[in-house]
Amino acid sequence: MLTFEEAQSALTGLPLPSRTECVALTQAAGRVVASDIHLDRDQPGFDRATMDGYALRLAAGDRYRVVGTVFAGTTFDGALEAGDAVRIMTGAPCPADATVVPIEQTDGGTESVQILEERALAPGRNIAWRGEDGHAGDVVVPAGTRLGPVTVSAAAMAGAEEIEVFVPPRLGIVTTGDEVGSQGAAGVRDSNGPLLLTFAAALGVPATRTHARDEADELEARLRAAADGADVVVTVGGVSMGAKDLIPQTAGALGFETVFHRVAVQPGKPVFVARRGEQLFVGLPGNPVSVLATAHLFLVPAVGRYLGGWSQPWLSLPLAEPFEHRRDRRLFLPARTDAGGVAPVHWHGSGDLLAAASCDGLIDVRPKSVLGVGDPVPFLPFLGHVPGARGVIPPRA
Repeated sequence: MLTFEEAQSALTGLPLPSRTECVALTQAAGRVVASDIHLDRDQPGFDRATMDGYALRLAAGDRYRVVGTVFAGTTFDGALEAGDAVRIMTGAPCPADATVVPIEQTDGGTESVQILEERALAPGRNIAWRGEDGHAGDVVVPAGTRLGPVTVSAAAMAGAEEIEVFVPPRLGIVTTGDEVGSQGAAGVRDSNGPLLLTFAAALGVPATRTHARDEADELEARLRAAADGADVVVTVGGVSMGAKDLIPQTAGALGFETVFHRVAVQPGKPVFVARRGEQLFVGLPGNPVSVLATAHLFLVPAVGRYLGGWSQPWLSLPLAEPFEHRRDRRLFLPARTDAGGVAPVHWHGSGDLLAAASCDGLIDVRPKSVLGVGDPVPFLPFLGHVPGARGVIPPRA
């Protein structure tokens, strides 16, 4: 059985293709940038007024002659002489050798203006200087960034109209199990299918989903069909040691070669990864919190192999309460972020999805750890989740 680090190394070391395409900036949200985005000019591109008021050339006294008006998007033709001022609006280019006095520190005059506060008459006030935010050629969005609203905006400010991005892999999701969706006394609700479809949407990758019963012929047919239209086949259940855990042998029959099977993690030890040429097969365990954890820990890096090695960033947060982990497997425990740091969930094990839904992400706890309040722990936010937008655990005895 591999350690977590060994499994990650085996997965990320696979030579898999990353293809790119150019898309319009307005269509690039959620995509992973394939090449650095550079500023095409200084930012700001000119000395810019940061306040509505007057740009004036300093001189003795507190009254200045108003010689013009500069709106945003226009310029002042000419040069200011000592004692001259122009009315200026926020964002407008500032004439050379000027300082800007906010309108509330003046009498608001139109032909001449009196400065009411002596401290306003200081050189270079209220101006954003050309290039103070960045210079032409500077990188503002590095390759490997997954674009969101702010980074799309930064790319637009940099002058980008088209963005080179990685082509996302296609996922073929196959949930398994006779009990899933069954209306009988031993049936269970299908929570894993919706989880993985939503997970794929949060990753920004296309996905299809089907379900297979625990019958060898049906399972092979469903997996074959999924593999025909996918870069990554994702299954749920059927990877452990039970009589109907048929995923590894069925994947082998379809030509997938095992990369690893079973990793020393809790939850999710039976996780299975295989490869067939440029395709991956990721078999997740069936318990819902195991699916949640292994999707973050193994499916995301698998998808990242097709996205230039993109990975979801971990944080380091202080622990909000003491915690002990005496077992020998690496623990990835659901936890919630609070004012004092991150607090582990009190749960009933890997089937307790309701407890996990009250959390914001996973903490990484090493085997045989004794942690105190304030100790830093690695924290991986749930993909597509807004911290604090959580479910609640029903009352428990």
